[in-house]
Amino acid sequence: MITAGSWLMFLTLFPVAVHADDASFVPETVSVKTRISPGPNVVVNQMGMASSTLYIYSARDLTLKGSVSGGGWGLSTLSRDGNTAYMASSFFSRITYGTGEDVLQIFDVPTNTVKKEIRLPFKITQYTPDAAQLRLSADEKFIYVQNATPATSVTVVDLVNDKVLQEIPQPGCYGIYPALQGHGFSTICTDGSFMTFTLGADGSTFTSRRSEKIFDVDSDPIYLASARAGGDLLFISYNANIYRLSDQSGVIRTVSVTSLTRGIPGNWGTSGYGVLGYNAADNVLFVPMYPNHHEGTHHRGGKQIWAYDLTRRTLLSRSPVDDISTIAVSSGEKPVLYGLNMEKNLIGEYAVDKNHGFSLSKTAEHTDFGFATMIMGDL
Repeated sequence: MITAGSWLMFLTLFPVAVHADDASFVPETVSVKTRISPGPNVVVNQMGMASSTLYIYSARDLTLKGSVSGGGWGLSTLSRDGNTAYMASSFFSRITYGTGEDVLQIFDVPTNTVKKEIRLPFKITQYTPDAAQLRLSADEKFIYVQNATPATSVTVVDLVNDKVLQEIPQPGCYGIYPALQGHGFSTICTDGSFMTFTLGADGSTFTSRRSEKIFDVDSDPIYLASARAGGDLLFISYNANIYRLSDQSGVIRTVSVTSLTRGIPGNWGTSGYGVLGYNAADNVLFVPMYPNHHEGTHHRGGKQIWAYDLTRRTLLSRSPVDDISTIAVSSGEKPVLYGLNMEKNLIGEYAVDKNHGFSLSKTAEHTDFGFATMIMGDL
């Protein structure tokens, strides 16, 4: 047994030396970075039933810079300069059910803070997030929100005065493809046509025009994914046919339809979600592709990414990749491609070798997010 006396004797025989030099001790200061590091960003939209998050990465090396969060089934888009992020999402009183409200949140990207909120009609679409569901007008004064109850419509929001202007019915149509000038957008319809809506100057009125049949919904359906090339809209079908369309006249018309796979064995087809990446400087289109393509494989991650020269209508390269479902490509003279693997919750950065047919090689990756189908960026 250790008594008080024996304990005191122990301390006497074996003194404990304490040399605290107050003058040399510098306590650690914990602070919060008020702004993320400068430079271009890549943003991954992680969708959740209760909460959705935009993860902001450096476009140079995929270093995580920060994040902002909203409600369930978050739809998102970025301003042209990349400094403002928008998320339309649903908030429920019991997290995943109960009384709900839909809210448009407007975030300041450099500081990762909420700038403002605008309450929306409680009817935004709850579908796998896609860039075509939340889009800004050409002058970024309006934002268009895809609804589905399941009846489809688009809510028009005035971002200058922070108010909802109107709801535009789009029966049998889905997706939002804004005009390059003025206020308006086109949408894909279930009969293979497009409907184009032209808004009045104050956004409170509209007129509409339906196109002729553009594609066959049974034999050659197209993805929601799109790109702009020289003012035209680019879409691609499950069978890898590139539809180049013009909306300059206020109604969609076909410019050209080009097969990406003609003469190539292996029954390749387009595969994934965000399946178009366009580099404007070289007029090159990138597409994730899947072999032995058949009905039902369109959602699988691509096994190759093909680079296609739209000027010469020539296939430039076929780069092997690991189940890439969504891509985004920078627009400048030195393109970089970003690819999303949905199975592994992984975003990869790929260098583009212009001297070898715009072929790809992975240079970085990041994996700390959940289910995601969208990549955005000021690229």
